[in-house]
Formats: sequence, structure tokens, C-alpha cells
Amino acid sequence: MTDPTRKKEIILGQEFALADKIGLAVFEKPKVSVWMIFIPILFLYFVFRMQRFKKDRMKFNEDFMSARREDMDMALEASAADGPEIKDRGERHAGLPKSLQEPYGLWIKELSLLYRDLLSAGGHDFDSLVRSAYPGRDQYLEALERLDKAEKEFYAALKPLMAGVEGSDTVMDTMASESRRLRKAEGDRIFQ
Repeated sequence: MTDPTRKKEIILGQEFALADKIGLAVFEKPKVSVWMIFIPILFLYFVFRMQRFKKDRMKFNEDFMSARREDMDMALEASAADGPEIKDRGERHAGLPKSLQEPYGLWIKELSLLYRDLLSAGGHDFDSLVRSAYPGRDQYLEALERLDKAEKEFYAALKPLMAGVEGSDTVMDTMASESRRLRKAEGDRIFQ
């Protein structure tokens, strides 16, 4: 049986891989053009854009993982106490606008519940943790559906506040759809 700290690393590693794949969908990767061979200054521009792409993706992954690391700590605390209740003290979202506090809190709770289930499961890798935590594909996909619903509600509450930021709707929609697609594919793969 894997200790809780190792399980935490396994789960966060899986979440980081998810963040990286979502980042690929959110950010447009620069493409090499045949003109770069003939006009070297274009290649320099490509190198600059590629560096920016990598930097932006790293920042995205870091930000994406920030809340998830905190949620994991809450879930680990609940798991260590053998308590079924995830105690979200509300401190993390007290500084958010009123319209975001409840949807954010619900999203955090669903994410923490998923993490708690995985932390209390037996296994040595992510797939075995999932199979141990959920008796079948349907139960796992139900948990993911609850998480997806909470995430969508959070993004729906966030959109009006981000209306002045160009492209924010597209980014949030892409993040939500990619997260759902990738997690469903993961469930299908694990329980095939």
C-alpha cells in the first residue's frame, strides 16, 4: 500500500499532466514556415514566439495547479483524520467577489472530494488508485460529472466579471471542454 504522501504526488502528477494538455489547447503553438529558411529574421521571430509560448504554458500550468495543490492539502488533512467531511474554511475564497464565492467553494469541494477518494484508495499508480476508489467506470464518471458541473458553474459566474478581457470566454470554454474530454478519456482508458 502506498503512503498518503506518495499518493498525493501521484495524483498531483496526473493533474499536472492534465494542466499541460489543457495548456496545449489554450495556447496556439507557433508553426515553422518554409519562409524561415529563406528569410532568417523570420526564424528569429519564430524562436521568440516559441519561447513566449513555453513561458506562457509554464505560467498557465503553475496557476492551474495552485488551487489543486491547496485542495489536495485539504483532502489529505481530511483523509488523515478519517473524516468524511472536507473542511473548506472559506478563507481561500473570502477575497473573491460575492458572486464567485459560492460557485468557487462548490468547485473546490468537488475537487477535494475526488482527491479524498483517491487518497483513501489503495494502489501504486493513478490507474490503480482510481480503480480502487471507484467500483466501476460509471461511478468514476459520475464523480467527474459532478466536478465538471461545479467547474462550469464557476466559469459561468466568472465570465461576467471577465467580460472586459478579450478572449476570456474562449479560454474558459476551452479549459472546461478540454478538461471534460481528457478526464472522460482517462476514465474510459482506466476501466477498459
